Amino acid sequence: MKSTKFPLFFPFKPDKSLVSMYHILFTVIMLVVGGGFLIGGYLSGSIAILIACAVILTLIAGWYIFWVGKYYQTIFFELKDDEVTWKRGVWFKMTGIVPYDRITNIDIYQGPLMRYFGFSSIKLQTAGYSAQARAEITLEGIVAAEDLRETIRSLIRESRKVSGPSDATATPAVLRHAMHDDTAVLEEVREIRRLLERIEKKS
Repeated sequence: MKSTKFPLFFPFKPDKSLVSMYHILFTVIMLVVGGGFLIGGYLSGSIAILIACAVILTLIAGWYIFWVGKYYQTIFFELKDDEVTWKRGVWFKMTGIVPYDRITNIDIYQGPLMRYFGFSSIKLQTAGYSAQARAEITLEGIVAAEDLRETIRSLIRESRKVSGPSDATATPAVLRHAMHDDTAVLEEVREIRRLLERIEKKS
């Protein structure tokens, strides 16, 4: 099923409400952790310690405000005809590629805040990651998650029609057959060589 929302070779970004969710999570963390710091500084009875705690929390908040917008601008996902690609990172750029014929699981996750903002995360697992808890790629901030999952599933089916099903090591069936044929040819050549050597010895 081809999707008009997720066409091939058109990079797309998470929904902007992903940043709003980050804001809420950061605020909660600051209230819990930062509040504990300030209370500790106050109970210490030292104005210097209290001021130091306030300055540290202010610097953390300033760093977050600078970082979160930049980080969102770097996130891109893209569906290609044979693979899913992603990239992100403000200071350290990260990119990833997952071929469709390696994907084994496509899971949709939606927590309470995600449900409130109306988006989900899609976790893609491959043969190498299927025994682990974490996904190889997580596409976060996806509004039409079911549509994207069905699009990826259709691309997986098309990819496997071309390359054949993959085993646990993601080796396409076509390649396995080719390797088997090469081994058979090599054994036949060796048998011919042994036969010629026996004829030569008799002569």
